[in-house]
Amino acid sequence: MSTFTTAARLQLSTFRRTPVTTLLVLALPVNLLLLLSLFALTGYNAPTGLVMGEDTPLARAYVEALKDTHNSFELRPMDLATAKDQLERARLVAIIEIPPGFDEGVRAGRTVPVNLTIDNVNLDLTEDVRRAVPAAAAIFAERNGFPAVRVTAGLRNVLPKDTGYVEYLGVSAVALAACIAGGVLGGTVTAREWEVGAARLLQVAPGGPAVVLAGRLAAAALVGTLASLVTAAIVWFGYGVTPAHPVEVVLGVVVTVAAATAVGGLVGAKVRRVLAIAPLLVGVTLPFYLDSGALEPQRFDGPWLFALAHLSPAYFAVGIMEHAYHGLVVTPEPRWLLGAVLLAVCGGSLVAMRRVARP
Repeated sequence: MSTFTTAARLQLSTFRRTPVTTLLVLALPVNLLLLLSLFALTGYNAPTGLVMGEDTPLARAYVEALKDTHNSFELRPMDLATAKDQLERARLVAIIEIPPGFDEGVRAGRTVPVNLTIDNVNLDLTEDVRRAVPAAAAIFAERNGFPAVRVTAGLRNVLPKDTGYVEYLGVSAVALAACIAGGVLGGTVTAREWEVGAARLLQVAPGGPAVVLAGRLAAAALVGTLASLVTAAIVWFGYGVTPAHPVEVVLGVVVTVAAATAVGGLVGAKVRRVLAIAPLLVGVTLPFYLDSGALEPQRFDGPWLFALAHLSPAYFAVGIMEHAYHGLVVTPEPRWLLGAVLLAVCGGSLVAMRRVARP
């Protein structure tokens, strides 16, 4: 029994001497919970402008039916001009217009068209809205004792064509590949300097440690870029998603890998353990990836998730890639700003790493 107790005590001491690895293990259940929660929090309750052409009992009853279609709408009452403006500025997924004469038409037994305008930037989200309107009409008819459904949707899409869910998700995966490839490689090459005891030699290198680490990170970024371009090519030729702007694909991969590599280098210089780099960076990147607009435009998922997404390079990378492949504008920020932020992240991380690498 004493041997058992001694072994347990020694192992606990080992955990204390390797706090980073221990913290990663303790954080894993929380990370998994966060991942599953983000799946539930993104891609539902589409922000929808509700334009009431009349405020009558049946019109209000139909609105209640819309609210009761499970996880479909976040209805925002407003006038038509405001709704159109917000739809154009990508703040709404759809506009539902209940026309004047709705109550009278339904009571007279006529089928009343309810106008539905959709920002069909993502087919999965678009289909949720399209299916929910007839479902609401059926709920409305049943609750009010009508023998048949007397409401139909007059559908109008904002974009000339839908973007399939797989095509949208495949493109966002290119951004994920760039973030992970750059981050893991950058973190590994810097952490290895301390793990093998070579960090002391960096202090006597010509130009100091910053120049050596920058050179290593440049090589890591080159390899990460090549790996990410392979992923981009698979999406192109394997998934059949032809880029609308091929040059933008390459530039987007380059700036994303550069930013991710610099961030990874900073983490590696701080953690200084190669074994911890991959699980740490992948574990942090995946939740941010789900909250980056990977499943649908992030602007549709509520203000706090939208704000949180801006903490990761993945958000800016997804915005660039969706435009590069599909020509879609999925972020309120212009593309030049998305690229500028990634370059700023790269430069800021390199400056911070220089400070962390000092003896």
